[in-house]
Amino acid sequence: MARASKRDEIVAAAGRVLAREGAAGLTAAGLAREAGVSKANVFHHFETLNAVVLAAFEVFLLGMDTMAPEPGTGLRDWLLALGAETIAQMDEDPALAGAYFAFAARAQADPDLRERLAQLAQTVEDHFVASLEMLAPDDFTATERRDLAALILMTGDGLAMHRQLFPERGESQAAGWRAFVDSIVPKGQ
Repeated sequence: MARASKRDEIVAAAGRVLAREGAAGLTAAGLAREAGVSKANVFHHFETLNAVVLAAFEVFLLGMDTMAPEPGTGLRDWLLALGAETIAQMDEDPALAGAYFAFAARAQADPDLRERLAQLAQTVEDHFVASLEMLAPDDFTATERRDLAALILMTGDGLAMHRQLFPERGESQAAGWRAFVDSIVPKGQ
């Protein structure tokens, strides 16, 4: 098995620190220590600490199994699995999920960070468009796929945020996601 690159090791370390300590716990020195590299090595691979965090979030989001559905998966099954995996991720890594939302909140006051998050959101949307094209090629026009991909992203973010803030409401959150799926692909279709 090939050894991970230093860049990949730094990204993985950022994910661990964020999951363990949240956004406030991520410092350049702490990240370097966790990754087993120098601070200079961190900044050799990344322009800013924000760039490391964005790379960690990209790995986190795009690493979800449902981001690459198997051919032949039904659209309804994929959407239900996406919601279930989102809930599971929030439950398994609440600090990382919290860091994501704290980081997103910081982006409101930081135009560069906001732009980078917008690029990440676009990447996720593009994955959803590709999944919709593969799973339901004749069900939607290109414009409808793009619009639906945006809606899936926004609804998934809402599900993740509610799961983060109100974990005790898990049953209603899962029911809400199922209702969302029903509005796109009614049962029996």
